[in-house]
Amino acid sequence: MLVALANALTPILLIICLGFFLGKKTDYLDSPSLGALVSNLGLPALLLYSVLSMQMQVFSMLKIIAATVIVLAIVALASYAFLKILKLPTRFYLPSMVNPNTGNLGIPIAYALFGNEGMAIAVVISSVVQISHFTLGVGFMSGTYRPKQLLKNGPVIALLLGALLLSFKVSLPAPLMNTLNMLSHITLPIMLMLLGKSLSSLNIKESSKINRATALSLFRPAVGASSACLVVYFFPLSHLESSVLIVLNAMPVAVISYMLAIKFKGPVDEIALMILISLPTSLFTVGFLWWFYLKTT
Repeated sequence: MLVALANALTPILLIICLGFFLGKKTDYLDSPSLGALVSNLGLPALLLYSVLSMQMQVFSMLKIIAATVIVLAIVALASYAFLKILKLPTRFYLPSMVNPNTGNLGIPIAYALFGNEGMAIAVVISSVVQISHFTLGVGFMSGTYRPKQLLKNGPVIALLLGALLLSFKVSLPAPLMNTLNMLSHITLPIMLMLLGKSLSSLNIKESSKINRATALSLFRPAVGASSACLVVYFFPLSHLESSVLIVLNAMPVAVISYMLAIKFKGPVDEIALMILISLPTSLFTVGFLWWFYLKTT
């Protein structure tokens, strides 16, 4: 069991480490266009190909979307209460606690643990979390929100297009599906290397903030996984859908929260610490969940 988990997670960790090394020693990953390429082309292609190739039913997709929204709502309420107990402002901390890193970490882990079918479910969940980033995240951190921003979000457009094609039972031509497949293959390694690069450039200046950041970092994967377990207990999801939902909600604080904190002049150092500490915490949580999953099947 441990060998299977190690075989699944080791390539992910190695590619993250490669991105960290390249971020420290080279300028290969410095272009901001690389992140835009993944967000606006790679992820939409991955989502569309995964949904269409698996012939996911529209009802199943809607179930996954609804379950994800409910999990995020529960996490938001629990995080709000936790922040009030710690007497911390919600403006910058709440989005960081609610929105996990389902994109450049969650999707590769889902693929490694559950294969192509698990990845198809993961990209749907990740799209919902992306919407949360651009609504809850941007809205809270900036103090304002414009709904038109969602219309420019590639994964959201791909999700709507996939649902439309499935609803009318329209199949894309084989050459177009092969093109989407090729684009999706380059997406996962680039996302992981960009995650490593982002970790290499985090700037932490005050060690006195470690205790508070540690508490928040431990809370994020724990409340995410617990909330997902609660939802799947009552929600009519398949075992695979439930497993992917739980694993993705156990992911660490998202790097995009760090970037938004920089943009809107938030507590950058603490969110950087939260990302660094919650990453191994999340991997440990996933390992525990995977062990528990194998022991009960």
